[in-house]
Amino acid sequence: MIYLFAELFLGKNNRFCKYLQIRKRAKTIKRAKDKIPPYLKDNNFITELNYKLWVTKGARFKASERCEELDRRSARLVGWFSAYLIIFSVLSLCNIPNITLPENYSSFISISLSIMILVFSQLEYAKNYSIKAKEFHNCALEISSLYNKLRFFKTQHDKDDNELLFKMNEISVSYELILQRYENHLPIDYADFQTTKPGYFNLSKFKVIRIKIHYFFKTEFINILCIYGLPIMYILMVVLYNKNK
Repeated sequence: MIYLFAELFLGKNNRFCKYLQIRKRAKTIKRAKDKIPPYLKDNNFITELNYKLWVTKGARFKASERCEELDRRSARLVGWFSAYLIIFSVLSLCNIPNITLPENYSSFISISLSIMILVFSQLEYAKNYSIKAKEFHNCALEISSLYNKLRFFKTQHDKDDNELLFKMNEISVSYELILQRYENHLPIDYADFQTTKPGYFNLSKFKVIRIKIHYFFKTEFINILCIYGLPIMYILMVVLYNKNK
């Protein structure tokens, strides 16, 4: 903004304008450098490979945790749906005043819950979260083994040693083969891994909180919505029915 006013009133060839232009260019270059991933700043193959192995194994471990949580969520939801189905069916038989809905309402709720249990079970079973969790974990372990080899060879050899460079290339090929055998993790897994090292990835507290909220909606939100939403909906139906009687 200052540069625009200076250029308008003083002209582009003014010394002060040229100084502001140089400062602006320097800031632009600095911002561009800050956006470069850490492993590319040194322009070193060993550093880049070390970073890739470290980040990928961390993201795959996080992906495994996420799939395990989703698998547990599926089991919990089917259990809660089944419990609600039994509770709503018993309520219709007990005929408790101001709590029990008419038989046609209860039948609709029971049939709806039965369909929800069937569809949800089929959809969740098709996603194979437990198998994916195991595969992501195995992938992370294999990459972790390569990462440990890399760290070991780095401490035993000079960075310009031909043997070290040969080993690095061998590890790089093995890394690519591992990636080809397994499914890729989701962006949220990488983001969740970054929150474990916010200082290294230059994450602000706001950014960390935003990632955590995004992760919550990816894993826990549906669980909470269904567990607490269904009884709340039933209570609202009872209130409206009693109000309109």
